[in-house]
Amino acid sequence: MPDPYALAEAVRGLVADPAALQDRIRTVVEAVTQETFTGTALSGGVVATVDGLGALRSIEIAPATKRRTDNLTLGDAVTAAVADAERTARTTLATRVAEVALADRLGGALTAEQLRRFIPE
Repeated sequence: MPDPYALAEAVRGLVADPAALQDRIRTVVEAVTQETFTGTALSGGVVATVDGLGALRSIEIAPATKRRTDNLTLGDAVTAAVADAERTARTTLATRVAEVALADRLGGALTAEQLRRFIPE
């Protein structure tokens, strides 16, 4: 098992100022938590909204969708819409944190758009 202190030192050596990087990441996380993200199902008939940490804020079901969809299918659609919204929130948070960390590590050698190409969705 690797020495945890040696590992911590190696991680600290990745950036010039770990405390500053931590502050920038904290700012990014706080900003994302203030945003909302949506997910849809049944061709937009079900829309779920979550905050940046994935907490459910609302579910909207179009009246026409309620009328023409059985309860089991509608329940599955709600679950799918919430999962879609959570995935979008999680991807956004991970992408923005990675952008900050990589930009710090690479010293601005790449733009945020160039960095995004290397971050999986």
